[in-house]
Amino acid sequence: MSLRPILLAIVGDSAAGKSTLGAGIAALLGEERVTVVTTDDYHKHNRKTRRLLRLSALHPDCNDLDLLGEHLDQLANGRPVEKAPYNHSTGDFDPPRMVRPSEFLIVEGLLGLHTPSLRERYDVSVYLDTPEPLRHRWKVARDTAKRGYSETQVHELLERRESVSERYIRPQREHADMVVRFHPDSSYTDYEHLHATVTMRPTLDQPDLRAVIDSCPRAASALRLTRNGDGEVLQVDGRISAEQAAEVERELWSRRPELERLLVARTGNFIENGTMRHSHALAIAQLLLTYPVLRAKLTRERSA
Repeated sequence: MSLRPILLAIVGDSAAGKSTLGAGIAALLGEERVTVVTTDDYHKHNRKTRRLLRLSALHPDCNDLDLLGEHLDQLANGRPVEKAPYNHSTGDFDPPRMVRPSEFLIVEGLLGLHTPSLRERYDVSVYLDTPEPLRHRWKVARDTAKRGYSETQVHELLERRESVSERYIRPQREHADMVVRFHPDSSYTDYEHLHATVTMRPTLDQPDLRAVIDSCPRAASALRLTRNGDGEVLQVDGRISAEQAAEVERELWSRRPELERLLVARTGNFIENGTMRHSHALAIAQLLLTYPVLRAKLTRERSA
């Protein structure tokens, strides 16, 4: 009998960077071992109907969250599901396709942590807390390049959605095991050197980051570990060098070599204007998110 998949939720507002983060984690785990479930596929209406109803795609009433939960249960129990994918280019649904479970399920979207019922289904959950000016910039770039919007239309959409985001999307931050925030020094944004802040709540078994930092003499200046009411907070300077990042990775996995053996690749890559780029801070954040996923996988294997 095959083991139940590990479920990871990646939640955040539109254009917060969920797909980039999820793609990196899938690369670490091995893409052939990962099934990605996009919660946009659970919109109840296409773009034309939403406009007629004056209903935002971010609103829970516009999403069949009960069906999402049912499909997650089926996938978690090894059964495929059939679902029509939402096509952002056309604003409509493509023909239904079969989604088959893998060792890991990455559930990526807007409202994956909205209900208690959904939240209890995940082994690990992450909220991507991108600062609004940066998210707006990313959304304009993406929606004008890939979704057929003008820049004016994107800004109008963001304005209309603000109250819905504030009411339904951002409160999910409080329910995530980990919160990730990529942010610049100033209004000027060099995406390869965004700083990363990872908040790790005690709901998960996390690595001993203080010991990791203490064992990284070259990288220590680029790392800052603090604690607040949410848990441990690791800040990674976006200017961290390749050598410093490699030192952190070595120290992180030297403490749990059995977890490192489950990794398939290294990442930190993202695409900007069609060009592949790399961020060392992103790579460290992705490793920290993958760590509890691998711990959950190993624990399940040992208890089987």
